[in-house]
Amino acid sequence: MYPKRYRYGTILTPGYTRGVFGPTPPVARREPKVDVVHGDTRVDDYHWLRRKDDPEVLAYLRAENAYADECLKGTEPFQEALYTEMLARIKEDDQTPPYRRGRFFYYTRTETGKQYPIYCRRAERLEAPEQVTLDLNALAKGHPFLSLGAYQVSDDGRLLAYTLDFTGFRDYTLFVKDLETGTLLPDRMEKVSSVAWTANPAVLFYVTDDAAKRT
Repeated sequence: MYPKRYRYGTILTPGYTRGVFGPTPPVARREPKVDVVHGDTRVDDYHWLRRKDDPEVLAYLRAENAYADECLKGTEPFQEALYTEMLARIKEDDQTPPYRRGRFFYYTRTETGKQYPIYCRRAERLEAPEQVTLDLNALAKGHPFLSLGAYQVSDDGRLLAYTLDFTGFRDYTLFVKDLETGTLLPDRMEKVSSVAWTANPAVLFYVTDDAAKRT
C-alpha cells in the first residue's frame, strides 16, 4: 500500500490522467458566481478566492504551498546551486549614474546582501557628503513585501513625496518627508497612483484610485 497522501494517476484535466506517483494536490471547492454583462451570462466558480483575508482562502493557499514544497522536495540543493550561480552574475554593490536636479545630484545604489535600493543625493558637487533620502531596506523591516511607487522631490529640494505598497496589491500610501530634518509630515493619503509638485512647494497634486484601480 502507498502512503495515503500519495495516489496513482494525478488528475491534470477532466478526462485525462498521468500515470505517475506524486502528492495529492489540493482541490478548490466551487462556488458559482453569476454575472450578466450586456446580456452575456458569465459564471465564475472560483470568485470566492478573491477574498484575500478569508481564512478559507488563506488555508487553501497554504495547502497549495505545501503541495509545491512536497513536489519539489529533493531539489533544494539544486535550487540553491541555481540561485548562487545567478547571484554570482549580478553586481550587488552597484550605483546608478547621478543626474542633476536643482542643487542636487540624485542617484540610487545597492549594497551586497540587501534586497532594496537606497536613494541618495549630494549637494552642488559629486564629492559632497552623501545624503540618504530613502532607504527602502529600513522601511521594509517587519513587512513581508515592499514596493515603491512615486518618488518626487519638490523644486526647492526640501520635500520628498513618495508612495509605498506593503500588500502586493498596488495599494500605495502617500508619505511626505522633510529632507532637511528627516521627519515625516503627519498627513497620509491612501490608494495614491501618482503625485506632482507645483513650483510652489506648499502645493502637491495627487491622484487616487477607486476600488477597481481606476484613477
